[in-house]
Amino acid sequence: MSRKFTTGLIIFLLFVAALVLLSRQFLVGMTGKDGFAGRGDRIALVYVEGAITGDAESGTSLFGGSYVSSVELIDMLEEAREDDDIRAVILRVNSPGGSAAASHEIYEEVVKVNAEKPVVVSMGDVCASGGYYISSPAGYVFANPSTLTGSIGVIWDSLEYSSLLERYGIRSITLKAGEFKDIGSMTREMKGNERAMLQRMLDQVHEQFINAVAEGRKMEVEDVRKLATGMIYTGENALGLKLVDELGGLEAAKAKARELAGLPEDAEVVAYKRKRTVFDIFDMLSAESVGYPGPLRGLEPPSALETLARRLLLHDIGYTN
Repeated sequence: MSRKFTTGLIIFLLFVAALVLLSRQFLVGMTGKDGFAGRGDRIALVYVEGAITGDAESGTSLFGGSYVSSVELIDMLEEAREDDDIRAVILRVNSPGGSAAASHEIYEEVVKVNAEKPVVVSMGDVCASGGYYISSPAGYVFANPSTLTGSIGVIWDSLEYSSLLERYGIRSITLKAGEFKDIGSMTREMKGNERAMLQRMLDQVHEQFINAVAEGRKMEVEDVRKLATGMIYTGENALGLKLVDELGGLEAAKAKARELAGLPEDAEVVAYKRKRTVFDIFDMLSAESVGYPGPLRGLEPPSALETLARRLLLHDIGYTN
């Protein structure tokens, strides 16, 4: 490959990168800070796609699939709530769940928005566990008949490979100050008091989940508790259990949002999404998948505390973190 060709290729790539950045800035200028085009009474459509995390940004991990940031989602909901031209909000939720703390953060913001303007949820393929958690306080909830939802439960899972290490003569050396500092370590068996401590945490978060659903859905706590076994329901079953309000897809949710907001049938519905660029490919390669560090994250293992927080999950059965 000649030097002239290489130089030309580099210049071309720099030109393309500059063009992408300029185009992005132009689009931001056209749509405004909140990402909505045009003015006047309209409805915001906010997508919740993938596992819910407390990370600063949403993205796609090479091995972990899509994940949605509670930070970004709350910013979107807050902007929609403060925008006088937005008369209602539709949450299109397609999520198996995720972080318990992040789900609760989003739940609280949905409560805020719904107190000022209607929030309508449209469930996609799956809206389970943490996905259902954030949906429950909405003013009206739609599910498709075959949507998988519910899964009101909390789970902790981890690997323990001390026997494998012992077989190959590998020893793990841990120094700590504090009895529980290395709880969840994969290099030794879990002790009985550690298991009891984790179970108490799971029960506490489960109770928070139950109370949140009861408050959001205006149900009795004991009625929700009977459903809070981690069982997954189809949308059709969920309707009979009062976990959703009506069967229908996104178009039905749009019609309901217009009705609740007192808007005409042709009122504009505008999608509110994070603007992506070609550089997101680098985020995908370096992003941390939910629960486990990504391949390019670094050689240092996550701390025990980080592992604990990321393994205290609200997700549906069969979803691997």
